[in-house]
Amino acid sequence: MSADRSQWAMQLVARVEKVDPPEVADICAAAAQAVTALISDERAVDGGEWSEALTAWQEEGRIRKLVRRARGANWKRAQEPAGATRVVGSAAVRAYVPCPMDQIPAPLTKLQIQSSPLPPAPPTSEVLEPTGHTTMLIALTPDPPMSWGKQGAQSAHAAQVLWRSTEVAIRETWVGAGSPVTVLHPDAELWERLCSESPAGSIEIRDGGFTEVAPGTHTAVAWWR
Repeated sequence: MSADRSQWAMQLVARVEKVDPPEVADICAAAAQAVTALISDERAVDGGEWSEALTAWQEEGRIRKLVRRARGANWKRAQEPAGATRVVGSAAVRAYVPCPMDQIPAPLTKLQIQSSPLPPAPPTSEVLEPTGHTTMLIALTPDPPMSWGKQGAQSAHAAQVLWRSTEVAIRETWVGAGSPVTVLHPDAELWERLCSESPAGSIEIRDGGFTEVAPGTHTAVAWWR
């Protein structure tokens, strides 16, 4: 067994049908919601049935995530392994209890990791202000370019890190509002401003370099608004 095959990872699966495929920003937001739903589930904490696997995964210090795609009958089968599914707009994503790479549940093993092309999200030059409730905001780097699957993984990672760093009262307010997530695809100027000004309470994500980008690449910023 190679070292890579024994490493732990969280698998995520996005529903991508041939007709009416989802928008990239919606995939990213659904991935963020699915991961936070899984790690906050009662089965994930206080000795629950998922807690041991989550602890082992996080103790590796990498919290690696891989996004796969499924459609039709494969998407239905992908609901069988333990996890959490969330729907945002045009997208549905399921996050699964982490496991070693050589123990991935059978319904997921043949699902493609390499992303099929989807229309890219249009870049924005401003941060739209959410109103009426607490919102999780995630901004993704415009450079280097990332596939939609990589963007989904980085959004999920940012959501997890922000969730872990947040006080319980804010988490509860967010969940009570329906766990709204806004994913931004900033242009170069806005990205530079977000990185240099660091929104209050924000966290930054730097990639481990397993896929697509070099180790240490600054891929995302996340904060509450």
